[in-house]
Amino acid sequence: MSEAHDPIEEPDREAEIRATGVRTDEISLDATIEAALLTIDDVAAVEANPLGTVSPKLSEASRRALAELRDQGGEAFDVRGTLGEGGMGIVHVAQQRSLGREVAIKTLRPELAREELVLKVLQEAWVTGTLEHPNVVPVYDIVTDTDGRPRIVLKKIEGLPWSELMHDEAAIRKKFRAGDVLDWNLGIVLEVCQALRFAHARGFVHRDLKPENVMVGEFGEVYLLDWGIAVALEDDGSGRFPLARDATQVAGTPCYMAPEQLGGEESAISPRTDVYLVGSLLYELLVGRPPHQGDNLHAILASVLRSPPGIPDHVSTELARIVRRAMDGDPDARFETIEQLRLAIEGYLRHRESRRIAKKADERARALADAVRLAEEERAEALFAECSFGYKAALEAWPENETARRRLAAITAQMIDFQLTLGDVVTASRLFAQMDGPTDALRARVRAAQADAEKRRKTLEALGRDEDRSIGKRTRSFLTLVLGVIWTSAPLVAEEIGVMRDHPHETIAIASGAFIVIFAALVLWARESMFGSRVNRTVVGMVFALFFAQLVYVAGAMLMGLSEGHTRAMLMMLWCFGTMIGTVVIEGWFVVPTIVFAGGFLVSCVRPGWAVWAMSITNGVFIVVALLTNQFLRDPPEHRSLRPHGRRSPSGDA
Repeated sequence: MSEAHDPIEEPDREAEIRATGVRTDEISLDATIEAALLTIDDVAAVEANPLGTVSPKLSEASRRALAELRDQGGEAFDVRGTLGEGGMGIVHVAQQRSLGREVAIKTLRPELAREELVLKVLQEAWVTGTLEHPNVVPVYDIVTDTDGRPRIVLKKIEGLPWSELMHDEAAIRKKFRAGDVLDWNLGIVLEVCQALRFAHARGFVHRDLKPENVMVGEFGEVYLLDWGIAVALEDDGSGRFPLARDATQVAGTPCYMAPEQLGGEESAISPRTDVYLVGSLLYELLVGRPPHQGDNLHAILASVLRSPPGIPDHVSTELARIVRRAMDGDPDARFETIEQLRLAIEGYLRHRESRRIAKKADERARALADAVRLAEEERAEALFAECSFGYKAALEAWPENETARRRLAAITAQMIDFQLTLGDVVTASRLFAQMDGPTDALRARVRAAQADAEKRRKTLEALGRDEDRSIGKRTRSFLTLVLGVIWTSAPLVAEEIGVMRDHPHETIAIASGAFIVIFAALVLWARESMFGSRVNRTVVGMVFALFFAQLVYVAGAMLMGLSEGHTRAMLMMLWCFGTMIGTVVIEGWFVVPTIVFAGGFLVSCVRPGWAVWAMSITNGVFIVVALLTNQFLRDPPEHRSLRPHGRRSPSGDA
């Protein structure tokens, strides 16, 4: 159950507005501004120039420090000219006699040598002298002239205020060779952050950051100037430094200042005040004007209290987020330290560079799509390498660049698909292995292609083994030698013992059958080698076929009653045809025994009595050619690429 509100405890805001015509929050705003205005000595001067710095009143401790300085002696300088003049002071260029170097000497105008102004100049020098940092102008010494006025001896620097360069793109490109103007300007902000980081570590808050207070040197060096209203976070007891805890008056530049710089009963100045002011610098850099605008000082201060200001849509979302956080009206909602802000800006620069690289890769990716569509393999591979390298470089600069990651995955998937279309499963598999988060469809297609390629590989490997003529090479030589000796010597032995003269046909038939049995036994013994390749199976088949044909032929000759001479002659013709087939099927060198068998056949036809010797000689030539051919046997060209490398035959033959 909700509680009922007591109308007495909570005033009716709408009734109040109707009665007074003013909202309560506007009354509070006006009261805060009026209280702040009471701490300004010259409101009219500030209203006339809201870009000028509002300085707080001096403390009694600071006045004591001035008195101590006036008791010190001075140092001689040769003043050689004027570097510049401001509202209160003059900066001269002089030569320091003791070191013979040029220095800058800052003094007050004689007519403005009031104690409070002298102290302001000295306090700036004391703070600056404490901060020895590359982005802070070194203070060499503080001396007094003959009238007791302080002279601040500084390093002489030459350059231009950042306010004159910030939006001058032509000058930035010409003078500093900047490729990207925004990157260059953000680099200036990073240098300012480095100076502030050092100052905060030493216990000082600047409080007056604006483009006019940043000097860019001739060689791009950056100096954070004008520490005149800086305050110390801790009291060192010297009285030299105004303290942040006492900063209850308005101080800073209205168009840039943080809400706590308007002062109050208690000071809220902290390093986060400088965080806000760096946000103001970023705002002017991105929008083109200071963050707080108005027709009068009241309106400008109202803008300060309403922080953060609105940011136009054309500003980068990431940079706008950084500016809003840095310029939050609540100090606790800002970046905790200037270092956090600096890292955020550096992160944006990395992200921007990553996006820039990825954008260039996008152009190559579009060209890749055209090359794939036109099936231009070489061009597609070159373009893929370029845009893949680009996306990877973008991810290296910014690993969280998900757009670059997605596009890298997309072109990789596109290239995998293209390689699969071309039949290059190896390249497709390599790309797939390198890919992050492939889709299920792509994974399935690659797996199917790999399985199909593995199947083809095994088929080709088996075919290569089948066509490998080195398998059983030694076994073939052994069988050829054994059977060759028997086959060559058998006709001469049979003729010598008279068997061929008495029973020629029977002898040839028995010899043929015996040879078949012996050959079968040897093949069975060496079956692993002799059936391990196509050439071996072909040789075995042809030998069996020839001796079987020889056996059948002899049986037919006996039935026909052919003479011994005709039988022997026709046997050589049978082997002539056999070796002719071997020339075509196995090896071209078998043309030699083919010719020899043909010659033996013709000799036997002319001289039947020479048939036995002709048979032995032709058999011997055949065996020699078979041995030599087996020794130097080579794969036919169409099968050499199929031969598996580094493998051995099942029998162990090389």
